[in-house]
Amino acid sequence: MGMTKDAPDRIVLGNVITLDDAAPRAEAVAIRAGRVLAAGKRDAVLALKGGDTRIDDFGSATVIPGFNDTHAHSDSQGLKTIRPSLAEARSVDDVLKRISELAKTQAPGTWIATMPVGEPPFYFDGAQKLAEGRLPTREELDKAAPKHPVYIAAPGGYWGVPPCTCVLNTAALSANGITRESQPAWPNITIHRDASGEPNGQITEKAYVTLTEQDLLPAVPRFTYAERLEGVRRALPFYHARGTTSIYEGHGMGPEAIACFRELHETGELTMRSALVISPTWASAAEAEPIMRDYLAYARGNGTGDDMLRITGVFIAYGGDKVIREVMQRDVTDVGFSGFVKSVNAPDEFEALCELAGRYDLRVNTIVSDKLHEIVPILERVAKKYPIGKRRWVLEHVSRSKPSDLERVKKLGVTVTLIPPHYVWKVAGPFMSMTDEELDYLSPARALHELGVDVSAGTDAVPNDPLFCLWVMTTRRERTTGRIMGKNGRVDNALGLRLLTTAGAYLTFEENVKGPLRPGYYADLAVLSGDPIAAQGDDILNIRCEATMVDGRWVYGDKAAGQA
Repeated sequence: MGMTKDAPDRIVLGNVITLDDAAPRAEAVAIRAGRVLAAGKRDAVLALKGGDTRIDDFGSATVIPGFNDTHAHSDSQGLKTIRPSLAEARSVDDVLKRISELAKTQAPGTWIATMPVGEPPFYFDGAQKLAEGRLPTREELDKAAPKHPVYIAAPGGYWGVPPCTCVLNTAALSANGITRESQPAWPNITIHRDASGEPNGQITEKAYVTLTEQDLLPAVPRFTYAERLEGVRRALPFYHARGTTSIYEGHGMGPEAIACFRELHETGELTMRSALVISPTWASAAEAEPIMRDYLAYARGNGTGDDMLRITGVFIAYGGDKVIREVMQRDVTDVGFSGFVKSVNAPDEFEALCELAGRYDLRVNTIVSDKLHEIVPILERVAKKYPIGKRRWVLEHVSRSKPSDLERVKKLGVTVTLIPPHYVWKVAGPFMSMTDEELDYLSPARALHELGVDVSAGTDAVPNDPLFCLWVMTTRRERTTGRIMGKNGRVDNALGLRLLTTAGAYLTFEENVKGPLRPGYYADLAVLSGDPIAAQGDDILNIRCEATMVDGRWVYGDKAAGQA
């Protein structure tokens, strides 16, 4: 039997939260050609079906608009599966056994480079979780793999919490030219030494920015393009399994990472609506101008692309140690797990680059952290010449803030993406001395929303679970002490859900086609085991994603939930 004219391709039944203010709740969603055809009462929507309409009945499960992770770091999640894992190790002997097994499968002289000791995604206290309470020694690794250079990576500050330590055996130290005279350029790196002054194989980094490989370990194998491509391919199901249907990579992506997304799009494998911001490789404003003027025309304005892949704007870093730039400029393509170039700009350099971006209609994304009070005056000066609000420049990763600064953000008209799990839950230690009133403005989702600022939230892969992010925003509970980090900064479930789903469409100029489950909008949705608006406190953490749909097609979960 052929498809009845104008009938839906599919009807999804469940407890539907549309996030459409005109009709916030429904019992069914009808979909045709990748768009929502109708949302409403079960019987009314079922009356639209034709002979070939498929019915997916999820019973009492909750259907919501797909999550839009507006600070996803998606490419890095797949890369973490490329190197061998040590997650199952519970003792030094377990680690050594794993290294020995790897050595038996690889030709002598080839590198054994593994993931860190500990459990992903954070690797918190990896060494302390081993029975011996320490990492393997250089000599132990020598015995486990006498014919191979061995490198056990450190988790780095972006995954775990510094200090973070990597371990190398003797062959690996030698291959990288590490001797008793070696000194890192980055002062936050320490080469540990034995009693005689010789390197003992351990290298510790105490900053969040990870530079050990770029600074000291040129011989450690870097990810190839094929590995990066496979990393992005593997990341897609990780995010779909969380209910994510769109990502915005505002921290920027280097050329090779962007190429990976482009290739997957060309081959029809890209199932995630992906908006990528350019992570530039220039070393100065003088070098940046001809690049902005001549080569980045495709990223100007709203960006270039289609409804599945869009390249939009540039990331321009504010602040940082000049040593980071010096190390990265040795090889700007050596981006490690991050996928983006670690860049540094003094305030005057940042302003000069913003001026150039304004001139060439490239919207700027920048990490704010606790520097909002320094960045806002710069943007105010740029805004006198260029319509940065209209162009939707993006302030990311706002940590501490003051009401007066947020008022100025509102006047600028720029948009904001927040990472509540990072500052409120994972690394809240630096903010513990703040008063309860000041903490209300730490990662200030509620305050920004009440001001009318266009704000959304992302996971930062800390972890890559929007429901965890929702729990953080609604509870604001710090992970080590349980302290509430600003009770008046908490948002209600409904607002938190909006910040994680529909709000992100504004970043990609798609607010009229993406977000709520409204007729004419993209058929992107997630099916959850529970109601994220009704769940309270820790009950949010018990909700699981059961299925995910992008463009009217299931990309995760049960594709044959039943026939009505």
